[in-house]
Amino acid sequence: MCPIDDGVIKYDRSHFEKTKALPSEEFQELEKWRSTLFQLRLIGEYLPEKIGYGNLSEKKDYSHLYETPLSQFIISGTQTGGLANLDGNSYVRVLDFNFDTLLIKAQGPLEASSEALTHAAIYDSSPSIQAVFHIHSNSIWKGMIEENYPATPKEVPYGTKEMALTVKDIIAGQSNGLLVMKGHEDGVIAFGESLSDAGKKILEVYDKFGG
Repeated sequence: MCPIDDGVIKYDRSHFEKTKALPSEEFQELEKWRSTLFQLRLIGEYLPEKIGYGNLSEKKDYSHLYETPLSQFIISGTQTGGLANLDGNSYVRVLDFNFDTLLIKAQGPLEASSEALTHAAIYDSSPSIQAVFHIHSNSIWKGMIEENYPATPKEVPYGTKEMALTVKDIIAGQSNGLLVMKGHEDGVIAFGESLSDAGKKILEVYDKFGG
């Protein structure tokens, strides 16, 4: 089943700068984890709608491109979930953001994932968070809700200011953990102090609840 709201970009797209493909050194370690999660079908595409799901990001220092006191990161691009492997044409730099105006200032060959604002909120919650993985799995989603994992309320949709503020309140300075999005069917997030930290969190719930 495809959550009807999935894949829709809700943030302000007016500050997107289209560029050539990003160099592999910016995303090669992130891509290793994405490949693993794709093989487990935790990242993919809903058919027949052909709507991609799942996205990963890693904190980066892009101050040489744009100065801001906020966290900057690289993230998989919008509607790339159905691709088995991503290259420099499928990753995007997020240079700045604003929760009040839903602004995402991004740079890359395509626009950032529809979940970019949620990733920004997680990085903004703790300076020690270095990676955010957002996957989809109905069995993991249901299992986490049943076992009362930290969760965003059902009435709060993804990609909104309310979601960003809710996520920040839930995480509140934690450096690693898991989060289930009750209002975003199948949506589960892991965050950690490294790519490996976030990835292991996902694999833990995959082993516990099944994919």
